[in-house]
Amino acid sequence: MTDVLLVMPPVSEAVQFPYLALPQLTAAWRAQGYTVRCVDLNLEYRDAVLRRDADPDRPDAGPVDPGAGPAGSADLPRAAEPAAPEPAAEAAAPVPAAAVPTAPVPAAGSGGTGPGAGDVYRQVSERYRSHHGERLLDRSRDRSAPEVQAMAIRATGRYVALRAAADGWLVKDPLPLGELEERVRTSLHHWSARWCGRRLRELIDEHRPKVLAFTVPFFSQVVPVLSLAVRLKEQGVAVPVMVGGPTVQMWAKLLRSRLPAAAAVDHWCTGHGEAYLARVMPPDADRPVDEVPTAPGGLADGFRINDQQAPEFRQFDLLRYANEAWQFPYRLTLGCYWGKCSFCSYGNRYHDDRAFQQLAPGRAADQLVALAGELGITDVAIADENTGLRHLVRVMEEVSLRGVDLTFRVRARLEPALADPLFARTLRELGCVQISTGFESSHQELLDFVRKGQDPVAAEQAVANLTAAGITTNLSFMDGYDHPAAAEGFLATSGTIRRNAATMGLDTMQLLVAEPGSHLWASRWVAPDDEFLVTNEGLAFAAGRIGAALGSPAEAEEARERLLRMTVEAVPDAERRARPDLAPASAFPASASSSPAGGPDRPVPTDSDEPLRAWPRAGVALETVRRRRVLADIAWPRMAAVPQAVVCTDDGALEAVGPRERNWLNRMLHKRLLVTDRKEAEVF
Repeated sequence: MTDVLLVMPPVSEAVQFPYLALPQLTAAWRAQGYTVRCVDLNLEYRDAVLRRDADPDRPDAGPVDPGAGPAGSADLPRAAEPAAPEPAAEAAAPVPAAAVPTAPVPAAGSGGTGPGAGDVYRQVSERYRSHHGERLLDRSRDRSAPEVQAMAIRATGRYVALRAAADGWLVKDPLPLGELEERVRTSLHHWSARWCGRRLRELIDEHRPKVLAFTVPFFSQVVPVLSLAVRLKEQGVAVPVMVGGPTVQMWAKLLRSRLPAAAAVDHWCTGHGEAYLARVMPPDADRPVDEVPTAPGGLADGFRINDQQAPEFRQFDLLRYANEAWQFPYRLTLGCYWGKCSFCSYGNRYHDDRAFQQLAPGRAADQLVALAGELGITDVAIADENTGLRHLVRVMEEVSLRGVDLTFRVRARLEPALADPLFARTLRELGCVQISTGFESSHQELLDFVRKGQDPVAAEQAVANLTAAGITTNLSFMDGYDHPAAAEGFLATSGTIRRNAATMGLDTMQLLVAEPGSHLWASRWVAPDDEFLVTNEGLAFAAGRIGAALGSPAEAEEARERLLRMTVEAVPDAERRARPDLAPASAFPASASSSPAGGPDRPVPTDSDEPLRAWPRAGVALETVRRRRVLADIAWPRMAAVPQAVVCTDDGALEAVGPRERNWLNRMLHKRLLVTDRKEAEVF
């Protein structure tokens, strides 16, 4: 028998490494004398989605192709994805008019119309997944080909989001909080809930835990966790369910008051999980767990970061995770030393409770060196919300004194110290290789409005100093301020990105929302009788950060549309290079291309008599629908019809001879649907 079955539930894009709460809680609870079985169900769900077969007998199977005629007239099977539009995260990607058919693809020689372009794309995409899902998973873990790996990570995430959305697990549109109840109920019998529920039953039967604990860091996990808890209760599973994590800390009170499904959860941890288990299940308690009343929570619960064990990774196969850098996560800080940004529920809550803590540099160095030796990994992802850079320097100095070379990636503020190029160089020399940070806006009034405590000119210089020192910066930008200067701020921020496109990196562009616990929560737009939620649909995986709107819902939508424009019009060069759906940056001259045929920026001459050959880029499917061939990018959804005069050769290449066909092929090279280097091609 196991004391605790600790689970990271779907749906999250956190598949780079084990979410830190899992190994951290495992170590803490084992040190207290509990037995813990830890399962990354989110990772298992991703693998299952990519490997699943369509089941047309189930109610959640995709519909019959609406354009299909008599038997044998279509070349593709039924689509296993729903006929609804792609999730908005995909719609955010620009779709070049010249590359994607806007009218139905005609059945060759019939004079009629076939399925619409969206239906064709979904069918091709689903066929690719069903044939090559396992290969995509392998590619997502293979760091030997970075561009192919990035494609596979993007594609696998897209397939997961599609499946979860089809099964009712994702919140896509602005909605009242109370509507989550209906989403929980309608999702119970779809494939996602069935598969995950069956997997949980297997684990419960095998390990017989006294408590089933879910860590819930993201809002995208709320509906899945509640649906799984309800499903287990309806099946008569008596194991008490416990939930905790940042999202639970923020939303527990509202979820419990608005959603009847929340009653399926027995214990809500609104403080630190390390100390909470003993309140729910004392190690020496004789009485059953379900007789213990709900324990009190709160962040000022006596938790001390310097008393904690190093995270325990022994239960995880790190080779199963999909990360472009071979790294492990670690925590240096609890809370945020600034804690004033009005939009940040994390910093606001910890600052108000005076719970900000830092791990002693020597203790951190001892644990980091031991973990690096145990795992054989020397790249560390510091999972703090805001790492103080001077504290990071002290930790890295302690690591260096122990004769070990580690590299560090952190989330931090653009601190005033970064105005000094020497400080930036010191960070790099000690091992810092990447900083993710909130730039937010280039408009001082907006930064002051949200109490950011940042000067945009100084922040821009800090980014330049970090870049010059060799440290990659991944920046986040915001819109959605309930302020008269919001539109003006958008223009200023877009200008800053364009001006520094060669040096800036992009983390995310996000709509400002009010979350419970943040100072902005009191200023939210209030709906009658409920909380009205807006999302980052189109800007982040699974709609990203979700909360209440600032200003009216219409104003929030206007801000979201501005951000969607920014994702196309004002994009750092590094991001543009990684996104084949975007036009190449003007900063990259044609002569810089190293592709044998000139690459997308240098078209091949069209006045030659020699055939022009190119292959579909990795992640681009070449398929036939009703005897018409199409190219479909399965990572960045877009599609192009292949002219009939373009020949498909035995080695998978497309060959063009005539001027029109050569012009078409050149356009596809420019759009990076085709490549001339077979190393970059889609070859199975």
